[in-house]
Amino acid sequence: MHILDLAIEVTGVQEVRSTRGTARMILFGGTCSGEYFQGVIEPGGVDTQFLNSDGSGTLSARYTLSGTACDGTSARLFIENNARMGEETHPRIFTDSPCLAFLETAKLVGHIHSENGHLRITIDTLDDAP
Repeated sequence: MHILDLAIEVTGVQEVRSTRGTARMILFGGTCSGEYFQGVIEPGGVDTQFLNSDGSGTLSARYTLSGTACDGTSARLFIENNARMGEETHPRIFTDSPCLAFLETAKLVGHIHSENGHLRITIDTLDDAP
């Protein structure tokens, strides 16, 4: 079941290259929409990437969303999204919203999409939503 759709806006990149690979921090903001939550990515979102010289690597994004939950109340979500490069992500969510609390224990999966130069992340649950 689809949970969140994030439209990502890259705001900066910091990078260190070595003979072993590249360490990169991608700073970002953006918006979020979905049946359960609507909001924005607060300043400070960062995706830390480690890229090995053989092309393999990992990513770990951390960001906070603020907006409106499905019950009409203000809500915040903290998301940590980890993956090996080229694979689906494994999001973990914390929230201050009682109606979104199911996200803290749900089995979540994320997908990274690049469309016409725009980056989008979708998060779905493998569980039945409440």
